[in-house]
Amino acid sequence: MPKHTTLNTNTRPTPCSGGFVMPMVILLMVVVGLSMSLSLRRLSTQQLVVTRQVNAYYEHHSGRGLQEAIGAWLRQQNGRELDEALEPNTGKAMDITLADGSIVSIYLFDAQGALLSDLSSVPNPQVNEVGLALKNLSRSVGPREFAKYTRPFGPAAVSVHTAPESVLRAISDAIAGEHGTRFSDDIIRYRDSGERMTRQILVETATRAGVNSEQRAAVLRRFATDIQIWGVVVEVRGGRGLSNGRLLARYGGVTRIRSNTGRRSSGNMMEIGEFYTWKDLGIDSQSINPADLY
Repeated sequence: MPKHTTLNTNTRPTPCSGGFVMPMVILLMVVVGLSMSLSLRRLSTQQLVVTRQVNAYYEHHSGRGLQEAIGAWLRQQNGRELDEALEPNTGKAMDITLADGSIVSIYLFDAQGALLSDLSSVPNPQVNEVGLALKNLSRSVGPREFAKYTRPFGPAAVSVHTAPESVLRAISDAIAGEHGTRFSDDIIRYRDSGERMTRQILVETATRAGVNSEQRAAVLRRFATDIQIWGVVVEVRGGRGLSNGRLLARYGGVTRIRSNTGRRSSGNMMEIGEFYTWKDLGIDSQSINPADLY
């Protein structure tokens, strides 16, 4: 009799072990890779935080040391106006020779020629004056110039000595209306003559331009003849060997220097406040603009 072959219908195919293991290996590699990536990212972030903290610590203490040095120099001026105590044309205040022979040169310059952009500290009755001047400035210059001609700190009054023409006209138009153009023209003409403008001359200039008494009061609020916001630039030059006389580093910032005219003070003593800004300016720039320090 012929033999019959019986099929076992319950038999299942054996899964291929290689086809199952490979996806697991790939998945494991992905997980490990992601874990390493996250760990490296955390480490990198921690290093950045530490670097920022070290830099902030260094900048804080270097700024404090500079503040003390300038403060000591100011106390030696015996009531002289600050601009008179500086070296003409360069604005150099002093040189400090360090133990290794390197020389630290400190320069000061008027940094109050920009409009105040943060109105939070401006008294409410004067907000419209400053706001309108900012609006006038934004209409007359582009975004880059607007950023260059504004500052986020300091008093609202702008230096009549160093304010750019666009800033002068923006303020003059805001406070003097139809007489603003003539007023700003007269200020520019007087500055070009080389004479330094005082409060009295500023009032006389406004009066000749047709500015009324109420507007003249605004002129004295918006324009400053006695400067409080000063830019500070520090240059470090080598004193020995191959680096002798070579510029090694340049730092700068903005601080407030005010005259102390209290009863207990003798003469017109000047006091330096905290630095608003302090930064590494590099050694490649040929000239420093106040906007570089804001």
